Order: sequence, then C-alpha cells, then structure tokens
Amino acid sequence: MPCLPHRQLKGLFFSSLRSPFSSSLRAPFFSSLRALKALGVALLLFSLAVVSPSQAAERWQRAAVLTDSFMEVALKREYQPGNSASLVRWQAPIKVRVDSQLGNTRMQRQMSKVQFRHLAAITGQPLSFVSSAGKANLRIAFIARDHMTREAAAYVGKQQAATPGMRKALREGVCLTLFKTGPDHAITSGLILIPADYARQKARLVDCIVEESAQLMGLPNDSDKVFPSIFSDVTVDTWLSPLDYVLLKMLYAPELSPGMSAAQVRAALPTVIQRLAEQGELSHAIRRVRQGSLREWAGD
Repeated sequence: MPCLPHRQLKGLFFSSLRSPFSSSLRAPFFSSLRALKALGVALLLFSLAVVSPSQAAERWQRAAVLTDSFMEVALKREYQPGNSASLVRWQAPIKVRVDSQLGNTRMQRQMSKVQFRHLAAITGQPLSFVSSAGKANLRIAFIARDHMTREAAAYVGKQQAATPGMRKALREGVCLTLFKTGPDHAITSGLILIPADYARQKARLVDCIVEESAQLMGLPNDSDKVFPSIFSDVTVDTWLSPLDYVLLKMLYAPELSPGMSAAQVRAALPTVIQRLAEQGELSHAIRRVRQGSLREWAGD
C-alpha cells in the first residue's frame, strides 16, 4: 500500500520384504540389501554434516535475506525513488484515535485496537487509545473514497498533496499512510486513510488495517523483493508474516535509532540479527507472530 513520509528430507524407511526365494538365494540378497542400507545411512549422515544452519533454515531467516529485506522496506520510499532515506520510527508514546466515519464502527474499532496492540507488543513501543483528536498523534480514519484527497491535503497541505508522488498514491492505492517526522527523524504524527467503501469492494479492508499500521511503525516501503511479507504486492497473505514480525523487531532494536543512514543501519544489523537469533525470535517467529494478533482474534 502507498506510504508517504511527512508493507526435508523425511527419515529414510526400509520396507520389510517377504520373498518366496529359497534360503540359498535369500542370503546374498539380504546381504546386498544390508550393504545398500549402510550406504544410504552413510549418505544421509554425510548430507546432514554438510548442511549448514543457514541452509536448513527458512530462506527468510538467513541473515543476508533479513538485512536486504530490512533495507528495502525501512530505508526506501515507494513514491520517492532515488537515494536511500534515513531510518524513521516512533520514539514518543503513540496515542491512537480511531475515527470511523463510514461502515461498521464497532468492528473497525475492535480490529484497529487488536492490531495496534499487537504491534505494540512486538515492538515494545508504548501505545494507548484516545478519543480526543487533540490528544492523538496517530489517526486511523475510515472514510469514503471521495474524501481521500481532501483528508490527505488537510494533513500535509495542498501543495504537498498536489505533488506527482502524492497524486499517484491517491490514484493507484487502495489505502494511504502518511506521517511526519521531527528534526531527529523520529515519527511525530501519522495518518492512515482507509476508504471503507472502496476497501470493502476490493476485499481489502483487513489488509489495509494490517499493512498500513505496520508501515506507520516505520517500515514505509513496498517491495516485491521482500517475501513472504505484507509489504510485497505479490504476497497474497492478509496477515503479518513471520518475516514481518522479525523486521518490526529489528526496527525497534536498541542498536538502531531514527536518523541513521543506510550505511549506518547496514553496519548495525549483524549485531541486531545475532541477538534476535539468540533470543529465539527467528526460530519461534512463526508461533510468536500469531500471539495476540488480529489473525488469532479472527480465528484464522
């Protein structure tokens, strides 16, 4: 979704043989079979010896893949091609206001709360919900598609809303995420626009809530190079993937900070990934990403 600053080898088995062969024929036959078994076991042991932990792991669990994926979604911008941007993320506590102007208000509030609480649990970023617009620094708005441009312009200004990148995002995207940063590149406020009518028509309402909220944590870019991930347009999954879980963990690692350049981030990531691996975040990501998630809440 557009996001603009201001997504075995199973064990060998041998079947028992029942043969009408005479005992004189069976002896050499089973002797050969035993030799084949021994050879098979030897080959299996050899293969296990030469397979490294990185080869045995899922592809997305490899350090190189995690590094490249993080650089794609955290340091690049979909509608601002060119040089890598600086790292952004929240530093101050997030105060979310759910603004439901169209559709099932109760359901939208429930889904938003479950999703944002899940993200807070993953990242460790303090987060609460407020009812007053004046107290909120993050607004998720369920509106009509016809109001998208007006709402975007009210947040970023008419001049910014008229830029080619913003017009393209409003034209091509189902939903839209906008954010502003301070001098230190920390996110100071955010806006998620979800056209409830159009999102329902495209069967993307849940996708919008999950992806846009994750992007607004500080992973603003979409990239088909990142897979499996909600930040990839070729992924059909609605929910946060184990890779997305780890990327969010990486983003809020104490070794990183807002404003870091791409080179600084890349240099710090080996330490981040090693620590997360030692904590079991990589090996247990498939299970942990479901805990307290919108997916678990929905019973999927």
